[in-house]
Amino acid sequence: MGPTIRLAVPIMLGMLGYGLMFIIDVAMAGQLGETALAASSLASNLNYIPYVFGIGLVGAIPVYQSQENGAGVEESAPAILRHGMCLAVGYSIVAAVVTHLLTPLLPYLGSTSAVTQEAHDFYIIMAWAMVPGLAFHALRGHRDSQHQPWISLAWLSAGIVANIILNWLWMYGHWGFPALGLAGAGWATLASRFLMLIGLWFTPGRGEVRWHEGLQRSVIARLLKTALPAGFHSLSEVGIFAIVPVLAGWISPAAQAAHQVAISLASAGFMLPLGLGIASGIRTGEAFGAKDATRVRAVGYGALILGALIMSCYGLIIFFGRPLFLTLFGVSGTDTGTLAATLIIFATAWAPFDGVQVIAAYLLRSVNCAAWASWAVFLIYWFFSLPMALVGAFVFHWGAIGIWVGLISGLILVALALSWKFWQAARHVPEPVA
Repeated sequence: MGPTIRLAVPIMLGMLGYGLMFIIDVAMAGQLGETALAASSLASNLNYIPYVFGIGLVGAIPVYQSQENGAGVEESAPAILRHGMCLAVGYSIVAAVVTHLLTPLLPYLGSTSAVTQEAHDFYIIMAWAMVPGLAFHALRGHRDSQHQPWISLAWLSAGIVANIILNWLWMYGHWGFPALGLAGAGWATLASRFLMLIGLWFTPGRGEVRWHEGLQRSVIARLLKTALPAGFHSLSEVGIFAIVPVLAGWISPAAQAAHQVAISLASAGFMLPLGLGIASGIRTGEAFGAKDATRVRAVGYGALILGALIMSCYGLIIFFGRPLFLTLFGVSGTDTGTLAATLIIFATAWAPFDGVQVIAAYLLRSVNCAAWASWAVFLIYWFFSLPMALVGAFVFHWGAIGIWVGLISGLILVALALSWKFWQAARHVPEPVA
């Protein structure tokens, strides 16, 4: 567990910082009023669907590289980086264009006209912010697999600071800038992501890229073998959480805003096991590439236990910090705040299972079981969790609480299923050829 923790700490801090950027936008939007808060929920979650699919795609880069490192084939790094960056940029441009073209559908998603109007520009800008965002994730995955996570963390920290400053300038109109409202948060995110990408690219230690060697079908095929199921895994999972704010909007703007507060806190905590999952996936991939079955099991089991413990502590923090968080989001003393306080209790129970499932997902990718995990997550969330949320919210009339009952039930089942599959896969790691 020691080497995993040393690799995981800067990655966890980096992913937590990435989640913090999201919370900063939401918190600063809350100062603009309930309509802006609900609009940020609608636009952010809709954009998160293609964005998270892309994160799953580029997650194949550290899996591929760690397996190659474990097998002693480190000279493949330039080809993996080159193909990974092309995959990230190519996909993100297509996703941004399609997302932009779907803007006219916003009024038909059930939110009020005021919320839809406020979300319009922010939705478009965030679509194009996917391009530098996914390119940064791809490059960060390469750096992490080469055990350089502190460099990624440094540039992510710079991006957070830039995002806060630019939000303050462009959202509220300080220092002579026009007050752009929620759209200003979108421009701030776009600019800060470009800063992170450019800084990380030109920091020494990246290694060669060798653009002149072009693209090879074999490298693309191996990347896509993990990338596509990982992308669909992320899409199945986050797609549910992107649709849920729309369902909450059918209940009321207050329910939509309260859900946004609770899911923002839950998502920020998600970044902790996500960072641990990335690190444990890299180390498990190295062990798998070296055909070291004992180390595969040791790294994997240790990461699952550690993830559950970390997220249990995080759950207690958000539970006891509810008054502070409600004040931070600007909803303390309102109907939205009362409902959000209840939903945060669900987020507390949610936390340890969220830690287990995300780490198990990365472990399964590192042992070439990404497709199984993708199908399991899709079936559980879309054919069990979503129907349960709809029944709870609109048949039993539990409102937003019913939605969260469905979400947490599906999450527990996913955590158990993925952990069991890793236990099975870790028992059958191929032995070295004599």
